[in-house]
Amino acid sequence: MSDRAIERKRLRAARAALPPAARRAAERAIARHLEHSGLIAPGSRIAGYAALGSEIGCAPALRLAEQRHCRIYLPRITHFRKRQMRFVAVTGRWQRNRYGIAEPQGAAYAPLRSLHVILVPLVGVDARGNRLGMGAGFYDRALGRLHVGAWRRPRLVGIAHSCQQVAQLQAQPHDVPLDALVTERGIVFFRGDIA
Repeated sequence: MSDRAIERKRLRAARAALPPAARRAAERAIARHLEHSGLIAPGSRIAGYAALGSEIGCAPALRLAEQRHCRIYLPRITHFRKRQMRFVAVTGRWQRNRYGIAEPQGAAYAPLRSLHVILVPLVGVDARGNRLGMGAGFYDRALGRLHVGAWRRPRLVGIAHSCQQVAQLQAQPHDVPLDALVTERGIVFFRGDIA
């Protein structure tokens, strides 16, 4: 088993050990931190996710975004074998994919660069914003198309419990670092231009 796989297993166990009440309290605290952060600006295009298993959810944060008249998008897997996903506008129609994740069934895809903020799930994150995901690579492939440069890109904001923070992760060449992390304890900005 690789070091990343061992770390992933350990962090998933720590996350799963949290009682449901603590998870819900953390989700509400994260929404409060986002409320005062300036990241969820009125009228923005915000991408979130539907939590799976012991993942911390972002539903309270998305409710905040709706109150601020933001347009909400969630990921939908478009090709399982190629590990591809796109962000789709939230509509009233939902369907569970083969992993059991609820996905919106609308046809309004958002080009990545049209989004202002993407709330990103994770298993672990280090002090430089390197993210350890579930291992399937859907987010890395989708976000890997964003290149740092002259063009504006969405802010990548990790959502996690503080127990998912580690000192250092072995970053892979395809990993896309986060711009910020929000936990129940507060917000950490990894890139100086968004603080």
